Amino acid sequence: MSTLRRFTPQPDGMLLGRFEAIEADLLGLVTTQLLEMLHSGSTDPQLAASDGVFGRLLPDAYRDDDEAAAEFRRFTATGLLERKAQNAQIVLDSLAAGEPDAATPDSEDRQPVTVSVDPDAVQAWLRSLTDLRLTLADRLQISPDGVVNLATEDTPFLRELYEWLGMLQEELVYAIDV
Repeated sequence: MSTLRRFTPQPDGMLLGRFEAIEADLLGLVTTQLLEMLHSGSTDPQLAASDGVFGRLLPDAYRDDDEAAAEFRRFTATGLLERKAQNAQIVLDSLAAGEPDAATPDSEDRQPVTVSVDPDAVQAWLRSLTDLRLTLADRLQISPDGVVNLATEDTPFLRELYEWLGMLQEELVYAIDV
């Protein structure tokens, strides 16, 4: 029995990714939100210092030396956030190029979206999926042992989103490892 693969390698080195329209919309939405957050963090150092998500996205280079870690972050954080934003933009561009019919965005009969991901963009996709999962892990207050500590009405949806992004990441890794 064969299973349907979301990402399939092509002879020219490209990967084709197939998403249901609602999945493409969701991935586009969360990636846009990630991009906005990254831009906010790169333009507002106080926000980046106070929001725990940036601690997950930009972990300390020196865990035993707070002063050295702060100095390292001062020189590298903006550049790292900009590269993360570039990765997110590549994902958004791939999704936008794959839209089947922009004339019917609200139709329930929308066709699946096929995106082409070139070999260079694969790494951007993997990095963005990681950044999305790290952001959700922070928002869900997931502990190192995997326990979700957030208990709100949004928790089940955010947990499902976190797991779905992990599945996408796994499928993408599998496709490039074939």
